[in-house]
Amino acid sequence: MTTTEHLARSLTVGEVARAAGVTANAVRFYERYGVISGHRSSGNARRFSIDAVCRIRLALAAQRVGITLKESAGILSRIPQLSPDLGQWAAAGEELVRIGRTRISELQATVNELATLDFLQSEVSEGRPRG
Repeated sequence: MTTTEHLARSLTVGEVARAAGVTANAVRFYERYGVISGHRSSGNARRFSIDAVCRIRLALAAQRVGITLKESAGILSRIPQLSPDLGQWAAAGEELVRIGRTRISELQATVNELATLDFLQSEVSEGRPRG
């Protein structure tokens, strides 16, 4: 099979699920959220291009640092299906990393605040509950 034929080959929901390390229901979930897109075969089965696996893996990694599926879908939608342009994939990855680092910094600030309990002392000393 040539590279072009391999890239053009479509995958079933099960094949995408196995390759991405998720369940078939998760594949359908990612499709609903726009992370991946598929088409119907002549037999009415859902089919996906090979890059659906990469898109799901990127979205999964992004979710672990608090990036929403909507955010991931927006970033990944800028990459045309079956794009061989590694620059586009790298740019999407860099944007996800940038957002992830921002989320990590925000979480670290919150953890630091919890560790010191300063937020409780300032609220108690002012005589009003936080909320």
